[in-house]
Amino acid sequence: MFNNVALDVVIGLAFIFLLYSLLATIIQEIIATKLAFRAKVLEKGILRMLEEGHTKSRSWINDFIHLLNNSGSLNDKRIAAWFYAHPSVKYLGENNHYSKPAYLSSQVFSKVMIDLLKGTGNNSINAVQQLNDSIRKGIIYHLPIDLISDSNNPAIKALRHQFGNSLQNGKGDPLNTVEFNTDTKVLLQSLWTDSGADIVMFKQKLERWFDDTMDRATGWYKRYTQSILFFIGFIVAIGFNVDTITIAKKLMKDPKLREQLVQSANNYLERNKEMADQLKDSQLKQSAVYDSVKKDYDSLRARTKELMNSAQGLINTDIKNVNQLMGLGWNNGFLYYNEGQDWTWFFGWLITALSISLGAPFWFDLLSKLVKLRGTGTKADPSSGNQTDAQNQQSSAPVSINVNTHPGTEAVG
Repeated sequence: MFNNVALDVVIGLAFIFLLYSLLATIIQEIIATKLAFRAKVLEKGILRMLEEGHTKSRSWINDFIHLLNNSGSLNDKRIAAWFYAHPSVKYLGENNHYSKPAYLSSQVFSKVMIDLLKGTGNNSINAVQQLNDSIRKGIIYHLPIDLISDSNNPAIKALRHQFGNSLQNGKGDPLNTVEFNTDTKVLLQSLWTDSGADIVMFKQKLERWFDDTMDRATGWYKRYTQSILFFIGFIVAIGFNVDTITIAKKLMKDPKLREQLVQSANNYLERNKEMADQLKDSQLKQSAVYDSVKKDYDSLRARTKELMNSAQGLINTDIKNVNQLMGLGWNNGFLYYNEGQDWTWFFGWLITALSISLGAPFWFDLLSKLVKLRGTGTKADPSSGNQTDAQNQQSSAPVSINVNTHPGTEAVG
């Protein structure tokens, strides 16, 4: 057994960070669900593919702000608006407010692109010739779809905005075309040439293009969520008064408290052995959770309620027990942190927020390794540990943490 003060302090901090990371992740999921983060990041990827050169350059901060609002981003996008108006894409959304899909398969992307390139207004030539002409000219054809119904759909709304009063019978004219920007035109021509003018091969190359872009979009999503986790973590640190510096000092000075917290961490890991697999699943299947093709989209209210219940359960059991054990919270008032501490409480909160932003999988993995390194752990002194043991018994049933801590690698959503 490897046991020393520093290791026990680190185990105690890792346990606290794990619990609050889970809480912050649940809150982040509620925000992401409410504001359709995944759909917006997927849309950004589509715009980069189809509208590069016709989009305004935006800073990372502006991109982040875009996640927090619901303003229409397709109004001036001539290619992407038709892409999102295609029935294969339009009906993947849940409803008018939440109508952009959060997930899109590469097969759907390639089908929609080929439909737009071929068009339906000229059936006198074969598909290969039509594709060759469209790609050479760098154009897509309007879809002969109803632009009157589904008027609240963002894509339909954007097309109506572009056409104004010039709509013919409320439908797109299949003989009208829209021109790609130069970069996208050159790329499509290159893919068509590399495919040897074979539609099946061209379709595969379109899918590979989409997958490569979604790999980048996954990185964007991770960056956004980590930033959001930091801000949530800072608010949580203040709200629960989780000051890392003060906690570390308490643990270093009080061996009995240190041992009780280490024992609580051991008990938590024993009760939640399956959490490692759950967290791995959430990383691998994040996009599938929101896959509108393979699984019906959960209603916004039900999803939010589920997450709220998870958060409430976590707060009422493990977090409550640890807070009581460590004396966290605001029972002692703010003045306690103002007297002779030279604002260390602020830096303590900041360290907590940065730690929370690393995510629950990181802390669960680290805690498991540290506990394994320490050994089975020593039992708390019976004369002082009765209250802690009782608290651990009260929370013996693991809390169901139904969160998705990282985006998937297939298509953000």
